Amino acid sequence: MFEALVQNQAEFDLISLEDPEIFEEQVGHVQPVKPALAPVTPVVIDDGDAITEINLSPPPKKRPPLASPKSAFAFARRCRKSDAAQAEGDWIYPAWPGGCRSSGVQLIAAGASCKAESAAVEEDADGEAPRQKTVLFQRSSLLPDDLGVSHPDPLCEPQAIRDTIPEPFGPEDEVRIPQRLVKEGLLSSPQLEAIALAARRFRCSLSTGARCGFLLGDGTGCGKGRCIAALILDQWNRGNRRHIWMSANSDLYQDAVRDFQDLKTGIPICNLARVKARGNLDSDKSDPELSKLGKTKDGVLFLTYSLLVSAGRNGGSSRFQQLLAWLRHHHPSGSGLLVLDEAHKAKNLDAGTRCAALVEQLQAECANCPLLYATATGATEVAHMQYMVRLGLWGSGSRGGHPGPAQLAKQGSKAVQTPFPNFASFRKVVEKGVTAMELVAVQLRLCGALSCRSLSFSGTEFQLVTAHFSSEQLQQYDSSSELWEDLRQHVELLKDMDMFDESSRKIIETQFWAAQQRFFKGLLVAAKVSKAVELAKKAAVAGEAVVISLWTTNEAAIQKTEISGFASGPELTFEQFLQHLPTTKNGQEVTFAAQGVESLIKRLHDLRLPPNPLDDLISQLGGPSCVAEMSGRSQRSLKDPTTGEVKRQQRRVTKDSRKANGAGSRGHSSLSVNVGEQRAFQSGAKVFAVITEAASAGISLHSDRRELLRGARPRRRHMICLELPWAADKAVQQLGRVHRSNQLHPPKFTCIVTDLAGEARFVSAVSKRLVQLGAMTRGDRHSGFGSGSDAFGFGRMDLMSGSYGPRALSKALADLVAQKQQLRLSLAKWPGGWEEFATAAQVALEKQQVFLGRDQDATTLKKFLNRILGMSYRLQEGLFELLAAHVAALEEADRRDGLLNEGVVSLNTHSRWGRLQEVSEISAETLPGALVLRRLCLVRGLGFEEALELFHQAPEDEEGMQGFYMRSTFKEVVLALRRRTRDGQVAYRLVLPNDSPKTQLDGNACTVAKLKSSAMQRISEDAARGPWKRQHLLCETQCIHVLRQRHCGNRSCRSGRRFLEETMLTGQVLVHWDLLGTVLGEKNTLFRCELKTGTVLVGLMIPQDLVACIRQRLLDRTADSSDESTAERPRQPRPIDTLELSDGESDSVLSDDVQCDAPRMTPSGPPQKRRRVVTSLVLSSSEE
Repeated sequence: MFEALVQNQAEFDLISLEDPEIFEEQVGHVQPVKPALAPVTPVVIDDGDAITEINLSPPPKKRPPLASPKSAFAFARRCRKSDAAQAEGDWIYPAWPGGCRSSGVQLIAAGASCKAESAAVEEDADGEAPRQKTVLFQRSSLLPDDLGVSHPDPLCEPQAIRDTIPEPFGPEDEVRIPQRLVKEGLLSSPQLEAIALAARRFRCSLSTGARCGFLLGDGTGCGKGRCIAALILDQWNRGNRRHIWMSANSDLYQDAVRDFQDLKTGIPICNLARVKARGNLDSDKSDPELSKLGKTKDGVLFLTYSLLVSAGRNGGSSRFQQLLAWLRHHHPSGSGLLVLDEAHKAKNLDAGTRCAALVEQLQAECANCPLLYATATGATEVAHMQYMVRLGLWGSGSRGGHPGPAQLAKQGSKAVQTPFPNFASFRKVVEKGVTAMELVAVQLRLCGALSCRSLSFSGTEFQLVTAHFSSEQLQQYDSSSELWEDLRQHVELLKDMDMFDESSRKIIETQFWAAQQRFFKGLLVAAKVSKAVELAKKAAVAGEAVVISLWTTNEAAIQKTEISGFASGPELTFEQFLQHLPTTKNGQEVTFAAQGVESLIKRLHDLRLPPNPLDDLISQLGGPSCVAEMSGRSQRSLKDPTTGEVKRQQRRVTKDSRKANGAGSRGHSSLSVNVGEQRAFQSGAKVFAVITEAASAGISLHSDRRELLRGARPRRRHMICLELPWAADKAVQQLGRVHRSNQLHPPKFTCIVTDLAGEARFVSAVSKRLVQLGAMTRGDRHSGFGSGSDAFGFGRMDLMSGSYGPRALSKALADLVAQKQQLRLSLAKWPGGWEEFATAAQVALEKQQVFLGRDQDATTLKKFLNRILGMSYRLQEGLFELLAAHVAALEEADRRDGLLNEGVVSLNTHSRWGRLQEVSEISAETLPGALVLRRLCLVRGLGFEEALELFHQAPEDEEGMQGFYMRSTFKEVVLALRRRTRDGQVAYRLVLPNDSPKTQLDGNACTVAKLKSSAMQRISEDAARGPWKRQHLLCETQCIHVLRQRHCGNRSCRSGRRFLEETMLTGQVLVHWDLLGTVLGEKNTLFRCELKTGTVLVGLMIPQDLVACIRQRLLDRTADSSDESTAERPRQPRPIDTLELSDGESDSVLSDDVQCDAPRMTPSGPPQKRRRVVTSLVLSSSEE
């Protein structure tokens, strides 16, 4: 029997359990997961309009009976003594074919181009050059082709990250997980890539002696849970027996158990929240939950961030102290893996939250434990990255108690040098702009410390729906605005009568503006409910399952009051603020103060404000029997359908939820209400679901293909966003609930906004943070949602994500003060025109205490958008139109001057040089500080044969205007090709023999009318051949003015030249961002360039007149810093603070200082697979 068990190691891969009952509970009942390549059985699903055939794997075969638990554990104990003797061939070697190391097998060089399953070419709205390809892949570009199965759903990566290749895996790199996991198809190729990178990173250490960390920034659908379980298994097989899995909520414990069972690891796991003991975990022998870990108490502890901060009872030890003692039982600095799942929960270290502080302390106390930061939304601001101390971006020097570089070398661990000495210097550099934020993710990827794939949004739909205010709602809103104005006057009167002391005056100001914002935001959300219900019912009829997301439950306010009927959130907000207003002075009631409050309350009730959106939604959609509510509240208001009476009652798992969970089924006895509601929705028992913040992370609500095995027929998911959260990371988490891997149908997303201008405040807030989130965690400001930060098409409603908002506000307020109109606006609702509007706007802004000066910044812009919420509807509309018009004008001016910062720009297709035919490298000059100046040759224009082929392949032009034309004045030939415009009008782009294609003719859009009225004459192909070739040849080295036989006194004139020379700076750009910013200015854009040789460059374009200046500044900085460094540390160049020193006082960072555990491969023999050479922001091997 034992021989059979040894051959089939499904249950015995390094088990540490010693309790037979626990072994039987956790291992004996684990069902094997079927291999991905098993035979399939077709299942036919009738979806109404179409019949789909789905291939499902057959049920698993019965496994052979196990030996008795006692015998099995005796075998497991014997296996544990020989962990180090595990056959090397049983581990996974990512550099070898199939992951198996063999002396007779040729190594495969990693770093090939991304294996694209499909590529979507998106043509821009003007029919100009095609945009960057969105490459969808299901296999890793860093691993051999035969290692791991394809991911079940297509994934994608931002372009800059996809082109940044970390150091290839070496022949000695290994992942200590059994080969059978790969052979059985339990881990996909992209998952194995992330696991291999993280495992290699964990073997490196910082100069402080602390183990390095890895940022698993993959989005939903990439299988982070299995990656975490596999990495814990890898560390377990290296002898590290105690691990922590910290996550957002306790409901995710079941998912963690499932991930371990799916990989059949046999590693025990227990939920710390169920452990009653508060003392030393190792000495407790009676707790039933702890007994899952066996007698050794080794395994995985699962806990939540809220549990981490819980204090001890009756003077006992806290959970944190209990956890720390357990972790350091075998080693004074710990040794197991620390998994910070949903790590963004610890992002507020800068704000001093207890959770973030304890997470930082845990990392400091357990320096020998590697760190896994698992979150797709790790940071939306630079300050949010402060808790990620193990990524190797900052930090220097050894602290007492931790091994230094010399000790690390003896232990076989490599020391990683950091580019910044501390977080303050890192922050000072990165906060200079979004481009610097993008460089952070690129730097992490190059070091092999980041994985940031996301599930492809192919097939998903995004739409923006407007909920128009009715006349009654507009009247209600304007009356509310007047009510708050009167409340403001009442507060000022109380101040004049000295009803507040000095400290209360400041507090009441803050409370007033915060309450006003919450009030009007509540009105906006409530105004969308009817539209959401309408869309939800239509979707249900169309066969879709609907998930409605909102953020505000008003539960805290409702619990403090006793009210009949549905409570109104705005009404409660107003009443709670009134409770802070004094009505007595020196112990005696002040008549005017008391009467004023009574009058305001009466006017408030007369408004008949809308009910709480959450309760209203559930009621209109059929009640709890039809709607699965997943929220954090414990009670809810329900209307009796017969009497109409509204009562408060506890939330419980409904009968439908119990039925969906399976009454009496194992493991569901202690399910929370949210988990029960989730199962009811996933099984199809309920077609509507409402989620709030409590269910916005970790929980799965997608159209799960696995539900077919349970007899359900998953519907397509339709998420309706009723309210966007303030934080971008929460918005991404919320949308990720319905878009996950293994889904049968891609989801549909609908965001509802009102036609009130004040809505721009909330749209702008999340849009700005999405830009920063995408920049810092994915290396692309447009990848916040995975598909694009403006996937919903917010467009002009987003006033804060760019740099134009504050400048536009200054111009708009200057217009109002000067009573002069600089831009043309539509002011149909103002009969008196601009003068009437400007006068009314000034008065309203002064009442809202908005500063009308000229110098505005991001803070005053936010304040402006907050305060206009308290104005009337038409005033908001006019102010928004004025501000948006100035933003558009500033953007257009920068676009015209080539200064518009649009993120990582493709030099080949979408730069200010237009579409290029090819780019080649002329020369490369290595500069100090790991920087390289590259001289590039940009080739524009099109040969005649290529133009002719383009003309013949073009679609038919109904207008008959497509073809070759000649400018009669200069005898120059162009090719007019039909294109599409944003508004659907017919227009043409002009292909030139010596320049990039143009969409304008004589300064205006090239339309049919413009083409007909121009001086150009239509000519035949034969007539165009000679002039085209002549122009193509002569403009190689001379400008268009010389070709036109005109005098051009500018020797550097490049107008119309085919060959252009430009300079690109690549290398450690982030480290020298302070110096580069002073020379180049703040408006810097990252460029991606693909050379004709296949090499990809990412860096900054340097104007020719600044090249010498940058070269000299870098030389001066290096010369001074080298003298200082030699005097202090002859052989150990130290990390630098490029911000606290002058231009000539900083150290250079050598590329040799950044070390990793894996040696470079030098394969030889048969031809290697094609490799894409990428030179990114750090020197490649050829430049070291």
